[in-house]
Amino acid sequence: SMILACTGGGILVPIFLNKVPVPLANDAYPIAILTSFACHYYFPVVAEVMNLSPVVKSLVVVFYELVRAKVVLTFTLAASAAIAPTTFSFPLFGPIMCGTVAGCGGAFLPMNKGLDPITNGLQPPMSSAFVGATLVHLFLNTSLSDGVINAKEKAHLHLALLFITVGLVSAFNMKAAKVKKE
Repeated sequence: SMILACTGGGILVPIFLNKVPVPLANDAYPIAILTSFACHYYFPVVAEVMNLSPVVKSLVVVFYELVRAKVVLTFTLAASAAIAPTTFSFPLFGPIMCGTVAGCGGAFLPMNKGLDPITNGLQPPMSSAFVGATLVHLFLNTSLSDGVINAKEKAHLHLALLFITVGLVSAFNMKAAKVKKE
């Protein structure tokens, strides 16, 4: 269940694209997940330190969002290459959906949860994965990237910055002040 939740997008999207799921294709993922579980289970002080130290919490968010940006970019590009275009000159909705699921698929695994993760609206990782996958896909497949040197790398950087910003805002509960009605 933990491996499913940690790599949900890396399991679902390759299945959509008729590929091998990431935890089966890369032995480092299950090892890293089990190591992370062991650290948190046997040393609960790690979570306490993260919650007490804004610096440590920020570092964890940054590293997590950097990996998530790489996952979303990789699977958006893979879906774009694997799905044949139909109505437009490039596949439009398939790569965006695959990128979105790659960025938040773990929320739905194991699948006995149904749609419970979105009953109260989309969580920030879900909405940021959708927005990020959409912007990256449209940028790289339209004339917006014409003449841009290293367009894929620049899209990756901006995607990572978007995810880091959303992650930090969520981690520190930064919200706009409520407007008072008079």
